[in-house]
Parts: sequence; structure tokens; C-alpha cells
Amino acid sequence: MHIRAYLFLMAAGILVPVIVFASLALAMLQNAERNAALRGLRETANSIALLVDRELYSAEAGLRVLGGSPSLAEGDLKTFYAQARRANRGSTGWTVLLDAQGQQLINTFLPYGSALPKPHAGDLVRQVIATQKTYVSDVIPGPVVKGLVTTVTVPVPIDDGKRYVLTVAFSTDHFTRLIASVDVPPGWVVGIIDSKGRFIARNQNPGALIGKQARPELVAAAARAHTGQIRHNTIEGTEAYDVFTHSTLSGWTLAVAAPVELIERSARHASFVAAMGMLAAMLCAVALAVYFGRQQVRSIARAVKAATDLGAGVSPKPVRSRVVEMNELHAALHAAGEQMLQAQAYRRHAEADRQALLDGEKKARQMAEQQNSAKDQFLAMLGHELRNPLAPISTAAQLLRLQPGDARRVRYASDVISRQVEHMNSLLGDMLDVSRVTRGLVTLSLEEIELDAVIDRALEQTHSLVESAHHRVEVTLPPTPIRMRGDKTRLVQIFANLLGNAAKYTPPNGRIGIEARLEGEHVVVVVSDTGEGLTPELAPRVFDLFSQGERKPDRAQGGLGLGLALVRSLVELHGGTVTAASPGPGQGSSFTVTLPCQPTALAAASPKRRRSDARGPSLRVMIVDDNVDGAISLSLFLEAAGGHNVCTYYDASAALAWAESEAPDAFILDIGLPDITGYELARRLRAMPRFRDCLFIALTGYGQPQDQQLARDAGFDHHLAKPADPQYVLDLLRTPRKAGKRRAAGKRA
Repeated sequence: MHIRAYLFLMAAGILVPVIVFASLALAMLQNAERNAALRGLRETANSIALLVDRELYSAEAGLRVLGGSPSLAEGDLKTFYAQARRANRGSTGWTVLLDAQGQQLINTFLPYGSALPKPHAGDLVRQVIATQKTYVSDVIPGPVVKGLVTTVTVPVPIDDGKRYVLTVAFSTDHFTRLIASVDVPPGWVVGIIDSKGRFIARNQNPGALIGKQARPELVAAAARAHTGQIRHNTIEGTEAYDVFTHSTLSGWTLAVAAPVELIERSARHASFVAAMGMLAAMLCAVALAVYFGRQQVRSIARAVKAATDLGAGVSPKPVRSRVVEMNELHAALHAAGEQMLQAQAYRRHAEADRQALLDGEKKARQMAEQQNSAKDQFLAMLGHELRNPLAPISTAAQLLRLQPGDARRVRYASDVISRQVEHMNSLLGDMLDVSRVTRGLVTLSLEEIELDAVIDRALEQTHSLVESAHHRVEVTLPPTPIRMRGDKTRLVQIFANLLGNAAKYTPPNGRIGIEARLEGEHVVVVVSDTGEGLTPELAPRVFDLFSQGERKPDRAQGGLGLGLALVRSLVELHGGTVTAASPGPGQGSSFTVTLPCQPTALAAASPKRRRSDARGPSLRVMIVDDNVDGAISLSLFLEAAGGHNVCTYYDASAALAWAESEAPDAFILDIGLPDITGYELARRLRAMPRFRDCLFIALTGYGQPQDQQLARDAGFDHHLAKPADPQYVLDLLRTPRKAGKRRAAGKRA
């Protein structure tokens, strides 16, 4: 007898009828129990709706009876107050009489004669008088009780033409107590919701939820139908069946929610009973299956093992059986296993190749995007850095043209031009050096040199930059001289770049450390600072070409992002390495240079510090620019060419401190200042009454359309991109300016 016959007998004789009838019985029991529980929910919701309607209709009837009082018709409000107070609905409901303008005449919540609030419900009163219909409000703030209330308002016509309305005001506790009187199973949630979806009363957590919005899906369902049910999560996060209906008089929504767990508990009990019956039937079926399939157990077990091996990725071995179908099954499983192994091997190779291609493409795309972004940033910064020195050069040239015979001015203008040209030459030199190094065109002039002499020269080159920021430099060298073979010029360039980088990225009055030590046949030089530090994103690529940290609006750091790339290239040409480390942003950074050397001795001298200050006379035009040459040259030009009295400051703090005493009529402000931006400085000066109508000119290296818009928003009258024509600045100062005609952008500032 074939296995097909055994399977047919077992399935047809036992399993199929048992499973079908057990499933049907289980489904019927579950539906019946669930529907019975939901009917209980609906009946509870309807009974609560009737209870609320009864309370509202009772309040309405009481008001209409009270409105027929002779005392009210005769205007005897004191007697009417006593009658209304006796009609109060406990401590949570009180009566209010309002005239046609919405002014409260009596309020039984307060003693008679107490001060009553000003008219606040005129529109409602007029609506009730006009329609002569009862109005039930949503939950609203009470003007007397300083809490949330609901009201029932009815019109009160008087024979002599006077019009009043009577209102019963219920505190939210009134309806909370009302629904608490309904006996509901533990865990059920009962709520009354007004037409705007806010809770009027709730049997669970009423203190926190009265006046708050109910679940939006419940509010939406109640808006679509008069009655219904939904399944959703309550505010407490419990999944529940929620049955709702509406109050006839008020239109409020009455909702009763029961956790799904409670509703379906009886259904689960019925399922358990049915499952036990099904289990018993299955046991009988197993016994019959064992009886009919005893001879096939071993063959089936071998087939199961073969299928398990196939699922685990192992090709099953061929197996012989007395059953024809089993032999065919084992042969098919073995053939499938061999094909599976071949397919897995091919898929692994294909997946590895594809992943390698994807990884390579991703890395190449990321590198291209980073290089393209770095190139764009470099070109933008190159334009800015080359434009910035042109401003003092142009102004100095104008100054020379105006007074060529003034030796002091000629000397100062020449110094300005020389310094700025030297700065531009330094930028171009860095670019040419990087270009030559990256193309392999740089050759080193190797000689025997002493490390301390190299560091001394690097300190000299960066002395002015360090002094301008008032940094403290600490030099620590070994007691014995350190001799090494290298290119002195290039080594000085390495350490000068690192010192300049530390000085630029360290706030004023910071510390810069230079420490050298011997480690075997290498010298290790660490340049550290207490500056801005490195972000985790910047640290891995700080030595890449054009790589720079986030630049502030004052662009005080300067540079083109070439210095550290040049340092790494020159260090590697000397056979050394350079690394960067930082605890994080704002915690300083350190750069470690390791070079081959021969130990000898010499002490290093710390550089001396000097400080200079250039400031013009304190008069009627204030220039604030951290570029000292540009500020002084422009002040001298305005003084000589236009007869203006000019004072110069180099940071916003000093300008704000001296603005009142200087009393300028016009301000020429740089945008990139070291402490705050020129935009913020302009806003603060505009806020001072004395300078509200002064002339404000933005003179900056940022000349994009968005920069001009920012200047207008900050209150500037004019925006000039460096280098600006000094004569044009002079013309702007001559332009008459009436008070009160400031731009709208200035007013917004």
C-alpha cells in the first residue's frame, strides 16, 4: 500500500472533520462573546446619555419655572436671589441672571450685592433672546469661579418688554459625580465630550484631563455618526473598544470604553475549551496515524532528516526505502541539494563582487563630493582673502593722491601697502608651495642644522600674529642641543605654519605650547594650544588639501586651508610624520611632528611680547573694523579729504563702551568682528535712542546678495563690499539724511 493511501485515510477519516468543525465552533464562540460584551457597552453608554439628558432637562425646567417668578417681573432682585439660591443644584450648580447686554445681575455662587464681572457673554445672550431656545454650552472658563464650567441658558421674557436670560452653571465636578454614580466594571472608562472634542467629565484621571482634547479618532467618529463604536488606544495607552452616543439636548458625546482584554476574556475562555477539545481529537488522530503509518515511520524520519539537511544548506545523502514514493523523494532531495550548493557558491561570489563594486563606487563618490566641496570653499575663500587686503591698499593709494606732500601720511600709506602686499604674497606663496609639492617639484637643501634655531626662527615669523592676540607662548626644549639633517627653510615653514594655525584658532589671551623631546633616533615636537579644538568630523581630514574647520563670520582665522596640507607634505619629504589630536571642540588641539635626528644640545629662548595700539581721535564718525590698517587708513582719508572727525575701534565691545561718549553721527562697521558680528552691533546701537537716526554703513568682505539682505535686516543704510572706493564712502557721509526716514529693515532691527 502506497503512502498516499495512508495519508488519505488519516486526513479524510480524522483530521479534516475535527479541524473544520473545531475552527467553526471557536469562531462562533468568539463572535458571540464579543458581541454580548459590546452590547453591554452600548447599553451603558445609552443609560449614561439618558442620565445626562435627564439632568439637563431638569435644569432647563427649573430655570423656566424660576423665570416665571413674580419677584423677577417686579424687579425685586433681592427676593429673586433668595428664590434662585434655593433652586441651586447642590454645591456644583448655581444660577446666574443676565440682562440683554450680557451683564450679570445676580450670581448665587456669590453673596447678594457682591461685585459681578463685566459683560462677557453678550453674543450668547442675544442669540438666546433672538431664538427663544435653550442653549447648552461646551466646557468654558467661568468668569467667577476661575475654573471650567458648562452652562444651560434659557430666555426669560417679561411683560413690560424687558429681556433676561437665566443660566445654570455646572462645575465639571457635577458631571464627574454624575457618571461616578453609574455602576461600571473596573477598568471601563466613561467620558462626556463637548462639541469641540474636549472632556467635560471623566471617571478616570479627571483632574488632569477635564478641558483637554479627547482622542482625535474618537472625536472624528462621533462627528460622523450619532452612535457607533471604534477600536483604538485610550489616552492612557490601553487598547479598547469605545462605544459612543450623543445627548439629545446638548449634543455632547457620551463615550464608554472597555479594554480589549476585558471584552475578549470570555472569548478566550471559549477558545481554550475548544482548543482542549481539538487537542483531544488530535490525540485520537495521532493514535490512528501511528496505527496506520507504523510501517512508514523510519522512511518518513529519514526523509525529514534529508529535508532538514537541505534547509541547513547540506546536500542529503541518497537513501533506499521500501516505499516507491520515498525513494523518489530522497532522490529528488539529493539532486536539489547538489543544485543548491552550486547556486550558493555562485551567489556568494556574485554578492562579494557586487559589494566590492558598491563599496568602491561609494568611496569614490564620497571622495569626489568632498573634493568638489573643498574646491568650491577654497575658491570662495581665495576670492575673499585676496579681496580683503585690497581695501587698505586702495584707501592708502587714495590717501597718497590727496596729500602727497605729507610725509607722515605717505610713510603710513607706504607701510600699509607693504604689509598688505606681503600678506597677499604669503597667500600666493602657500599656493605655489602646495602646487610644487603635490607635483613633486620641491627638492630639499639638506644640511646640518640645530632644532632650536629652527624653532626660534618660526617664533620670529609668527611673533606679530601671536602678539596681536596676546597669547602666552611656552617653549620646552631638552637641555642638550638637538642636531638634525634637513632643509632649514622648509623646517621653519613647517613650524611657522603650525604656530600660526594655533595662534589663529585660539581665542585672545590663550596659551601656545612648543615641546621637543628625543625618542631614540627621532625628535618629537608637539605644538599645542588652548583654542577651538577639532571636531570628530574634521580630525581625520585636517591635513587634506583645502580642509578647514567651520569659519566664523569674522573670518579672523584667515588662510586658504593650505597650511596643514603643506606641513604634512614637507614633513614627509624629511622622512617624518605629523598627526593631530584634540579632546573635542573648545578644548584645544595638539600637532605632533616626528623627524629623524642626531641628539646634541642647545637651549631655546622664549620670544618677547610687545603690544601696540593705534586709535584715532574721538570725534563724530566711528569706524569699527578688526583690520587695523584698513580702519586707520580710511579714518585718515576721511579726516583729510572730508574734514570729518573720526574715531576707530577694532572690536564691538570697545565700540559699545565708548559710543555714548564719542557721540558719533555715522557708523562705518565691519561685519566680521572678533567678538560679535557687525549685524548684532548695528542692532544694539540702533536700539539706543541717541543713535536711532544715525547713518549706518556696512563695509565688509562679504558681498553676496544674501549678505546685503542681512545688512538691511540689521538696520544698515548702505552695504559696501571691500575694497570700497574711499571717495564713495565720503560721498555717502555727505548725503543728507532725515530723521524718521530709516529703512524698514532698520525698524525691524
